[in-house]
Amino acid sequence: MGLSVMGQSTVQTPWGTTVDVWTQNDMTLQQRNDMDDSLAVEYPYADFLPTLPDGNPSDPSSTSKFNCHGYAWYMYWQEDEFDDPWNMNYTEAENYFNDPSYKVCSQAEADIWWINGGSHSALSTETSGILLSKWGTGSLATHGTGNNDSPYPITSVTHYKKCSKTYNNRTFIDDEDIVVCAVKIVNSSISSYVDLDIEYEEAVLIEGPFATQIGAELYIHPE
Repeated sequence: MGLSVMGQSTVQTPWGTTVDVWTQNDMTLQQRNDMDDSLAVEYPYADFLPTLPDGNPSDPSSTSKFNCHGYAWYMYWQEDEFDDPWNMNYTEAENYFNDPSYKVCSQAEADIWWINGGSHSALSTETSGILLSKWGTGSLATHGTGNNDSPYPITSVTHYKKCSKTYNNRTFIDDEDIVVCAVKIVNSSISSYVDLDIEYEEAVLIEGPFATQIGAELYIHPE
């Protein structure tokens, strides 16, 4: 289709690892509509979703601005997910589970399905057996997990859950337990007479100024 790269940039995993991403010129409106029509015929049970910032259902679902890895690992977790579209290759996506940002889990706990060793990434949904994923330059769709439900028949899958938490410029005003695999506290403090109890599996990182106020205590211990 003669698509060209518009821009390259970097994003960060929740734990702060740098990830290289890119975006590219989109297909024409006719090409996007044609791809939607073709995929709708081939996968009639998929539900195509709008992929432009205004969320207009009449917009074609297909777009070359982002792909499955860019959506599942980065865009989906942003407040304005379609305002920052990126493509990401599978080796860059591996950064998300090679640091403490995500960890292997059961299917029931999964946020993301890593399919066929990285040929595809898909998000779990609240409906068992239904995934949300971007199909290359094609559609953003909800679909089943059967071999005929999407262009990505599943031969193997590793399930991952988001398990890191970052507190940035935070004053902890309530007593709370933090039970995740990794915790990062940046430029924060604990209010007076508050105990903060952190249970973790992977790592605890404290960056920048950190203080405990009068009578406050911080407990850090493994699970």
